[in-house]
Amino acid sequence: MASVELPPKLARMSRGPLRLLGWGVPMGPLVLLRTRGRRSGLPRTAPVALLRFEGRQWLVSPFGDTHWVRNARADGRAHLGRGRRLRPVRLTEVDDDRAPRVLRAYRRKFRIVPFVRDAFEAREDHPVFLVEPEEP
Repeated sequence: MASVELPPKLARMSRGPLRLLGWGVPMGPLVLLRTRGRRSGLPRTAPVALLRFEGRQWLVSPFGDTHWVRNARADGRAHLGRGRRLRPVRLTEVDDDRAPRVLRAYRRKFRIVPFVRDAFEAREDHPVFLVEPEEP
């Protein structure tokens, strides 16, 4: 299964939030997700929208099997936050009855964002991850 590449325009646009979040600038629901590269082992960082739903935190990939999704599947551990305040988390992919509810909530909350709306119209496979604090 090959990774999905972000549309070129979106990949260029994500550089701004990546830099601002790296400086610690709040950007609404956007946070930095730092995973370990599944092949290189090097840290990989991407801006993602964190969804708070039913008292839990969730990550959804509107674009399907992106690199951060594959890295999260390979390791299950990551860091979330902005600036120097990244907290360790455990990412667990869910594909049970919770996934459709989370996807509906994600679409409802982020439907104003054009690339999210377009991504949900273009594909049906959207990985959903439950975010939990990493236990020591």
